[in-house]
Amino acid sequence: MIDFSKKRFLVVDDFSEFRSSIRGILRLLGVQTIDTAANGNEVLELCRRHRYDVILHDYNLGDGLNGQQVLEQLHAENLLSPHCIFIMVTAENTQAMVLAALECEPDDYLTKPFNKVALQTRLERLVRRKQVLAPVLKAVEANDSIAVLAACKVIEEKDPRHAVLCQRHMANALEDLGRYQALETFLEQLARSRPTGWNLQALAHLWLRQGRLDKATRLLTAAVRQFPMMPELRDMQAELAALQNNPAGMLDALQQAVTLSPNTLRRQIKFASQAWLQGDTLAAIHALRQCWEIGRYSSTFDPELLWQLASMLTQAASTAKLPEEALQWLSILEKNYRQSVFLQPALRVLQVEEQRRKGSKITAQECSELFSALQEHQYAYGAITLLQLGDWFALWEAPSAAHALWLFCAQRFAGIAGILEQVATRLDSFDPQPLRHALDLSRQAAALHFQEHAEQAQILFEQALAQAPHMIELNMAAARLFLDQLHQQQANAEQRLQDCLQRIEHISNIEPESIDFAYMQSSLELSPW
Repeated sequence: MIDFSKKRFLVVDDFSEFRSSIRGILRLLGVQTIDTAANGNEVLELCRRHRYDVILHDYNLGDGLNGQQVLEQLHAENLLSPHCIFIMVTAENTQAMVLAALECEPDDYLTKPFNKVALQTRLERLVRRKQVLAPVLKAVEANDSIAVLAACKVIEEKDPRHAVLCQRHMANALEDLGRYQALETFLEQLARSRPTGWNLQALAHLWLRQGRLDKATRLLTAAVRQFPMMPELRDMQAELAALQNNPAGMLDALQQAVTLSPNTLRRQIKFASQAWLQGDTLAAIHALRQCWEIGRYSSTFDPELLWQLASMLTQAASTAKLPEEALQWLSILEKNYRQSVFLQPALRVLQVEEQRRKGSKITAQECSELFSALQEHQYAYGAITLLQLGDWFALWEAPSAAHALWLFCAQRFAGIAGILEQVATRLDSFDPQPLRHALDLSRQAAALHFQEHAEQAQILFEQALAQAPHMIELNMAAARLFLDQLHQQQANAEQRLQDCLQRIEHISNIEPESIDFAYMQSSLELSPW
């Protein structure tokens, strides 16, 4: 029997009766130190002050952060030790709730109601697993990938039955070390001997990075058949379709992923973006409404999404004034997000449009001043926002401002499927071929990088950067190579990485690359130490 007396527990639920009930059960199990919280903000504050051994966290906490968002924030702030056991608890067993909870990868998932025996059995199993993995988790916490591999090898040799517990840690360590060929061999062996959702997903992801699209296609088709309730596989099919220049296939895969698991904010954002780019404004509007419903308390949520929603609603209506719903979203933005400096010029665009529809004329000076304000913050805007801002200036007969915004969007976001096509429909003189060529070079270079041909990759990246220095996908792909080189302590790698990040300058939080961008910035800040 496991001794729980020296372990610190945190119980999270918005109902005080449930917190008291769980506290009573834990007392019967010998637990001495039990903290409780009723909402996500309390959890984050407690985790900033204390190190917990076990967290029992309800998924649905009413208004505010839910369990999924709390767990994401704990990981983002590095507040959750790898030794900690995080169990997601919920009274709801709907598909959307269960898949959302599982996607953020808690250690386990528990459905209410449960009794002392059920909780004790679950806790003892999880504690034993953590005890077996303790040397691995210690190395993970120290960010020592070589030590992770060594610790995994010792565990495997001591008891081969525990090898399965080490597999994911080994895969992560090989990736962190840039040993992609060894990673491919390892994942292929796992996929053949004991296929699981995570190892098939990891192998497909690696093959996409290596440009092996045919192999990735076959693998994902088989994986979806075997694990039909895994929305991440649909996400990867969408990524594959984008690389194959198949926009309809991309949107269809995203739609399937959203249907399976609608409560993941970044998936809804991506679906909204692609739906709008492919002309399905109603689907985009619905997805953006969902972003507000499921994500407004999340740290991932960005008010730029509400601006896009208000802009789409306004563009879709030819009324003499802004639609009532658009005005409601603008009111929320004006009231709750005044501190967002970059958003203020974009808000002003819709306010000017409101006045224009009421009969006011927009002067050339007003357009010029507004465009200058937008240019000051243009690196903070997402691709859809830049396109829509250009559309408003085109409507106001300010073509030079519209053209500048559209061209900047193309140069920066050429890697997003559909962007170059959208700009080409707006600008007759626009030639997308140089950007497409740079994008092709970038993807060839990235494939070489993940096949461990770093020198050839660097040459192609340099050629591509000479043609398209501001493209986000290109700079991020090159930055991943230079980050690997930095970890290997290669000369000038830090400067090359820094150059890539400086060219990007900033990435809107609603763009998929923003997470990796923040990670690379932190890696650069810590590199001297």
